[in-house]
Amino acid sequence: MEDNIPRASIHVGNEKKSFSVQVSNEAERRGWDEKRYQLKNAELEKNNHYNFSRKHLNFEITKEGKIVPLGSDPVSLHEKLQRRLDELGFKPYMDADHPGQIAENSPNFVVNVIIGGDHAVMHKLAFGDQKFDPSDPNADQSNIVLMQGIFNWAHDTHDFACRKWGPENVIGFCVHCDETSVHAHIVTVPVSQVKKRGRIGNVYVSNDNPEVELPTREWKALPKEERGNYTKTQATKDKGDRVSFAKVWGETREQISAYISQLHTDYHEEVGYKYGLERGIPYDELTDEEKRARKHKDKVTLEAERKAKLAIAEAEKQKAEIEAETAIILEQKDEAQKDLKSAQSGFIARILKPGKLKQEEAEKMKGAYDAGVKETLDSVLKATGLNWTGSPSAEAIGHQFRVIWDSNSNLTNELKAKDGVIAEKDTEIKGLNAKVTTLTEEINGLKYHISLIDEDYVERLRKSKIAETARADKAEKELISLRSDYRDLFAQWNAMYTEPEFIEARNKMNARIEREAREAAERKVAEEREKNLKQERKAKILDKFISEGRQAQREFALSNRSPNFNQSELTRVYYAIIALATKDNLSLKNSSGIEAATERFLDKCDWSYLSESRRSCCKSWTNILTAREITFDDAVIDNFISFIDAMSCSGDTYASVGGSNGCADQLTNWDGTQKQGLGAPKKKQGGGMSL
Repeated sequence: MEDNIPRASIHVGNEKKSFSVQVSNEAERRGWDEKRYQLKNAELEKNNHYNFSRKHLNFEITKEGKIVPLGSDPVSLHEKLQRRLDELGFKPYMDADHPGQIAENSPNFVVNVIIGGDHAVMHKLAFGDQKFDPSDPNADQSNIVLMQGIFNWAHDTHDFACRKWGPENVIGFCVHCDETSVHAHIVTVPVSQVKKRGRIGNVYVSNDNPEVELPTREWKALPKEERGNYTKTQATKDKGDRVSFAKVWGETREQISAYISQLHTDYHEEVGYKYGLERGIPYDELTDEEKRARKHKDKVTLEAERKAKLAIAEAEKQKAEIEAETAIILEQKDEAQKDLKSAQSGFIARILKPGKLKQEEAEKMKGAYDAGVKETLDSVLKATGLNWTGSPSAEAIGHQFRVIWDSNSNLTNELKAKDGVIAEKDTEIKGLNAKVTTLTEEINGLKYHISLIDEDYVERLRKSKIAETARADKAEKELISLRSDYRDLFAQWNAMYTEPEFIEARNKMNARIEREAREAAERKVAEEREKNLKQERKAKILDKFISEGRQAQREFALSNRSPNFNQSELTRVYYAIIALATKDNLSLKNSSGIEAATERFLDKCDWSYLSESRRSCCKSWTNILTAREITFDDAVIDNFISFIDAMSCSGDTYASVGGSNGCADQLTNWDGTQKQGLGAPKKKQGGGMSL
């Protein structure tokens, strides 16, 4: 069976013989504060996830089909149930051995039905694209708002319940949006039409008038001669409403199962299909193994399944991340191998090249020294004209010079000079030799230092290579395993994609998308049409107020009460000016706006029945009244505009402030108090005119 198709869920509770105040308060969240939420979440064995910050999103639907905040009705669910039972004359059987307890053989008088659906579908209907975790009971989610979709679903589900069990028997319809999944609780009383109890008596029908029927006692009271005009018939029992779970849901387990199965089918055909929720899998379509394994899943099991689905999605995400990371590691492995080869070649170059360069430099310096010595000796021999066999040394040449010096004083003096040059050269050569020695020692030290540095670097590279290789090998093995799992999953997906159930679901989804687009376009056209109609109705209402004001102005002009308006005339003129200012977008917060609105009001009045002087007086008195005597209060104007908007929402556009039969000044607020702002206008303090 396909188990990943979004489906509607219907659960019939077990509490059929009682309905306590505690259960009523839980359904309506009546008296539930933040501490109560925490206590409910502390019941770990129930795996509750109530979020107090989303309590304000809960709502209920009244019998009239209005959506109101959950628990806002002063009459509790428990009291509503008891009132309905009293209407039906039902009283449960009490246990004689345990006073205050309901007997086991007492008829079931209440059924609690929970209707919901696939978590993702219901979440989308209620919250749209708002991102948050509905299973977190401690998160602050007070900024979350409800979408129109959940209200549409609730209305359709409520209408379904009313058609199924009767609107008078649907005691409560509570929608909970503060738990993990959005769902509705429907509290119903099982009521069936059954024959009334008691003995069946006889009825005597008149032969002359069949509509005249007499019971036996009255027939016997007639004179004997009149009794023959009646025919005896057997009366039939009338039917009446009676609490009977067996008559509605079934008497046997098989009948109850069949009723619930049909309930699933009816709900799908009337409501579920509109919101992409398929019917639950029928029991008779399950295999024997699935039937044996099927049982009611508690909240803990459902939560475990939900977490398992999230874990699978997270595993698939991690799989993709590992594949990407593995690709990066393989690239890093190649780069590391290239770096290792480069480091190895660099190490050999650092070992050989620097020493070679220093040795060549030393040999070059030594060659320069030897060449300098030879050049000096050759210059001496050439200058003295001495003949020499072999390679003369400085000592031998000096000795020869001393011999010649002894024989030639001039030559001796010259030799002394040359000897000084030689000594100078010897000193220079010694300095060069010392530099060569120092350079050699530095070269040897550098070679040793470089060897130490390169050995550490090579060791680090070797260890890094081993570590990276091991990690790359491990990642490669994991990649091979993941690729194998991926191929299996891909094959399963391809097989599932071609199954008839999947194809049917996809076709239904496409059809639903097209239907929703068409319905959205139709709604847009209807909304635009309603907007235009509302504007037209609003204009008619404003014109009605203006017309009544000008009629009041006429009544005042024809009366002998000048300059005083009576209360009715003043009120109608007052609201006519407000209506005209509203229609023409004039501000009544300053004197210029009031004068402009009054002037436009007076310009359109019919003055043909008055003389020029009387007309001028009436206009002046009206200007004085609106400018000095009455107050155009902001609250009054706002309430007037709200009233006009409310009236324009209905096709009934009649509005008036001149009477008391349902007129504007008789409207009341939600709490029963009279609505302010549509009564008589307020007079300014110290006004000079009286009414």
